Amino acid sequence: MAQLRRTLTLTDVVLFNVITIFSLRGMATAAKMGPVSILLWIVAVAAFLVPLGFAVTELATRDPSEGGLYRWTRSAFGDWPGFLCGWLYWTSNVTYLPTLLVFLAGHIVYVIGRPELGENPRFVLPFSLGVLWLAAYLNVRGWTVGKLVTNAAAAASFVAAVLLIAAGAASFARHGSATSWTWSAATGSGLDLRTLGYFGTLSFALAGLELAPIMGDEIHNPRRTLPRAILLASATVALLYVLGTGAILASVPPEGVSPISGAIGAVQAVATRAEWPWLPVLGAGLVSLSVVGGVLAWLGGTARLPFAAGLDRFLPAAMAQLHPRHGTPHVSVFVQAAITSVLIAASQAGATVREAYLVLLDMTIVQYFVPFLFLFAALPVLRRAGEPDVVRVPGGRVGLYLASATGLTATAATLVTAVIPPPDAGSPAAFEAKLWGGLVLFTVVGWVLYRRFSRANAGRAS
Repeated sequence: MAQLRRTLTLTDVVLFNVITIFSLRGMATAAKMGPVSILLWIVAVAAFLVPLGFAVTELATRDPSEGGLYRWTRSAFGDWPGFLCGWLYWTSNVTYLPTLLVFLAGHIVYVIGRPELGENPRFVLPFSLGVLWLAAYLNVRGWTVGKLVTNAAAAASFVAAVLLIAAGAASFARHGSATSWTWSAATGSGLDLRTLGYFGTLSFALAGLELAPIMGDEIHNPRRTLPRAILLASATVALLYVLGTGAILASVPPEGVSPISGAIGAVQAVATRAEWPWLPVLGAGLVSLSVVGGVLAWLGGTARLPFAAGLDRFLPAAMAQLHPRHGTPHVSVFVQAAITSVLIAASQAGATVREAYLVLLDMTIVQYFVPFLFLFAALPVLRRAGEPDVVRVPGGRVGLYLASATGLTATAATLVTAVIPPPDAGSPAAFEAKLWGGLVLFTVVGWVLYRRFSRANAGRAS
């Protein structure tokens, strides 16, 4: 009988965490906020990344089995909350993958020397679908093959960041800073909606530590591996984000950064000022490889959620099937790839690439962060005495409740700002309708599926 295979080592999980959290896109997005982004990175790390690392470490060492946050929420609050948590996390990935693929298309065109294709749906659509289904195929082959891609992608992302930071330092040494680093610019305008919006965006860029534990049954010694991988990856990512954002701002003013092609645009600006003409094409290639790895990681990681729900009979039994040769949840992978394909096609029909990107990104943030409310709330609920194998949040019960409350507050702030239309969103009413409509639609579909299969299971049990 086919079964899941433990193929992921500490190195694999560290690199998996890096590729799911870190991106040059996150640095470019932060740089567009201006010098205040450096302070906000520090706040986001303290208010979101650190509590998330503590929470995931304790929950994953308490229950390291396949399913991760779905299992934790179900244990804490019951079947429907657990299913909803896993369902929204899974559907958020369905809407997130198109944004990754649009970003990838905007960078690969620089590698092939055709930058004008980055805004052309006739190129973006087939290219995105091709990469998506390649990632699906590799996921079906299993992590024995897939981790080679994600490891290489994480290494490429790290090298690209280091080169960008070095180029930024060279640019600053030659020409000084392109950005004014005054005290008022560095500290922002205070706690207003704009600042909260920035904080939410950076929190989104720092999320991802919860993904690897979803594959707990495919990790060697997860109780030992996951805590160390979380610590190593978190420290690396936080440092790269702060230094990389500073490097971009030293070479290009905030208004010169684009939200879609921002990473390659930032690399070009930094390289020009540093007089490194070879960097843009190399950087675009490295970033492209890192995004391919990100698509592979997010598709494969979240595909384990329908698999786990299928095992619990909250979804069709086919979702719980494993490939007879590779031992992977191939049905779940293919279903997710098919739904994502439909969304990619719809996002390119009758809308510019930019409009589709913004709507999908904000829809993703809402769906993605709702499960974090369950995760942080489950942390104190599941705390038990006498658990020698559990790596607990430091500080006793005070530390436990502080991590939970801080994480919940940061998550709530992110959700509030995600539903505020940006200035260039066109019709605010249309933006809100798409945002809430997507969340309501996915929730209703999840409820229907849950009720349908829960009743069927109850009937079989009786």
